[in-house]
Amino acid sequence: MSSKEKSIGQIYKKHIKLIIILISATVLSIFFLLLINLNRNYKDSNLVNVLGKQSMLTQMMAKNTGRIYTINSVLQENLYDKSNEENLKYKLSQTIKKLEDSKDEYDRQYSLIKKGYVVVDNKKISFKGAEKKLIPVFEKNDEIWSNFKESIDIVLKEQSNSQETIKAIKYINENNEKLLNYSEEITRIVLDYNNKETMIIYYIIIILAVLMLVFLALFINKAYKELFVPISQLYKGMSQLGITLEDSLDVKSEKNDLMPVFSEVNMVFNQLNSLITLIENLNKNIPFKDILEYIFKSFSKYIPYTHIGVALIDDDGKTIKASYGISDKVHKNLAENMAEFKIDINKTSLSRIVESGKERIINDLEEYVKKVSDKEYNKILLEAGIRASITFPLKNKNEVIGIIFFSSNIKNVYRKEHVRFLRMLANSIVLSLEKDIFNQDMIISSTLALAKLTEERDLETGEHLYRMKIYSKMIAKFLSKEEKYKNIIDLEYINNIERFSPLHDIGKVAIRDEILLKPGKLTAEEFEIMKTHALYGAKVLKAAEENLKKKGRNIFFMAIEIAEGHHEKWDGSGYPYGKKGEEIPLSARIVAIADAFDALTSKRPYKEPFSFEHSVKIINEGSGTHFDPYIVEVFNKNIDKIKSKYLEFKYKNIL
Repeated sequence: MSSKEKSIGQIYKKHIKLIIILISATVLSIFFLLLINLNRNYKDSNLVNVLGKQSMLTQMMAKNTGRIYTINSVLQENLYDKSNEENLKYKLSQTIKKLEDSKDEYDRQYSLIKKGYVVVDNKKISFKGAEKKLIPVFEKNDEIWSNFKESIDIVLKEQSNSQETIKAIKYINENNEKLLNYSEEITRIVLDYNNKETMIIYYIIIILAVLMLVFLALFINKAYKELFVPISQLYKGMSQLGITLEDSLDVKSEKNDLMPVFSEVNMVFNQLNSLITLIENLNKNIPFKDILEYIFKSFSKYIPYTHIGVALIDDDGKTIKASYGISDKVHKNLAENMAEFKIDINKTSLSRIVESGKERIINDLEEYVKKVSDKEYNKILLEAGIRASITFPLKNKNEVIGIIFFSSNIKNVYRKEHVRFLRMLANSIVLSLEKDIFNQDMIISSTLALAKLTEERDLETGEHLYRMKIYSKMIAKFLSKEEKYKNIIDLEYINNIERFSPLHDIGKVAIRDEILLKPGKLTAEEFEIMKTHALYGAKVLKAAEENLKKKGRNIFFMAIEIAEGHHEKWDGSGYPYGKKGEEIPLSARIVAIADAFDALTSKRPYKEPFSFEHSVKIINEGSGTHFDPYIVEVFNKNIDKIKSKYLEFKYKNIL
């Protein structure tokens, strides 16, 4: 190596090192901003949940006192069927308990709020600095709440519609809205305080980030003069000799020993450009799945991989679940086939990666599998064509939240020099992954809360929601392996079907009890009212979706499709719009079969459960009229797996 080459190499390393330091400092500032933003979102979310619950408890107390009055009236005036007496008394006792629980919960939480904090997961979230603005609201609220609580105690003590009870209920109804307004005012003041406190730190870090960018700009100008200008002259000189990076193998010039330097410079700057874009994407409200796709497309030219998978630690570190995956076309349905796997982490070699926090390289998966126990997931990987992999723990501080796999269809492809770059990628995406997990948790929590609304109204739906979401997910997975839907139904689609199928009947919260809970057949007029639940459910979810769109999220789109379309029929005879064929969204067509199949095989107030065989027969009879014939065909094609799940439900006594 000549002194000239050394000089170029030294200059290159010196400047790149400083650029990386400055970029790293800038990225660090950005990460801090992300952390602050996540922390603010976390605090805001929990404060809204806790403080907002006070408003909900206020409404529940007013609602339950009214319900107690109604039931007592029915009992005292004998306005009921004697056979229904025990049921009414049971409902009365349950409502009384709910009222007492709501009162105690409101009182307990309010005492903490007055002290300047709330407790979430055994952690205090303080807002003591807001005390000055809160004191006047507390004074007004105390006066109302004292009498409100006393009125509730009268209702609980009397348990009959005495004059004193009626007076107490009247006070509760007249002051419910005031108590609700004070709760909302407390929430607003606390959130305003939290945001102002966060923004001070936020602006300090922005200033530091701007200073880093200024230093970076100044240094790039210096680097341009010391490095890029000379390299530009060299490129120009080589260009005059007819030498380019693309045809460097044909270079005959005496100066071709400089080509590896230029290739390395070109590669490094391409990597940096990709990393900068990655950093920009991490700072945006972009789903983790899209970040993973960007990494897959952008860095495969530098690192040999044909599949990237992410598995998340679950159940307090006891299990690990395949959660994200993206593959080259050489690995057919790999991500979808891995979607079901959630296993005890201590029964896998992955536990060593979690414990040590270090990466693992397997350059010959076939040989590796021969030395360890023959796990089913290893079979899936080998059948999909995976032959080598490099695995990294995804760590936030000292906690491993998941594992990322970079895999290839070629043996012996990974070297130690790949580790450093992939480790940097793995470390870079942890914040985005945690944010996505947080968002997913919020989605799931919201979904469960919405589904619970229906369950509270109709106790028959509880286990039905669980079973039909499993059937819906199974059918979606079967379809993902068919040529017709393999490019439509991916892992995200399957997971969304599982999450949102329980919301199919959310609109039933708007249906009156005498119709919703009627054990016999509905009249034509009652059925028309019942049919409105599809439109009402979609309306509720659309309102939620519009609010989320303002924050750049699109969460409930599939839930809206399902709620609105699961009662449409293939021949156009369904409701609410009479859509037919593939005008009906695919998700709604899947859920229609899962919903109907579970309804047929389970006991309802108006019928005993049909046998598995008879239920399948009814589904087939509805093919081409009620149900999508292609989905019915795939349903029949996988009938053994459906039956196995049905028998599992039956064995576990959840059918």
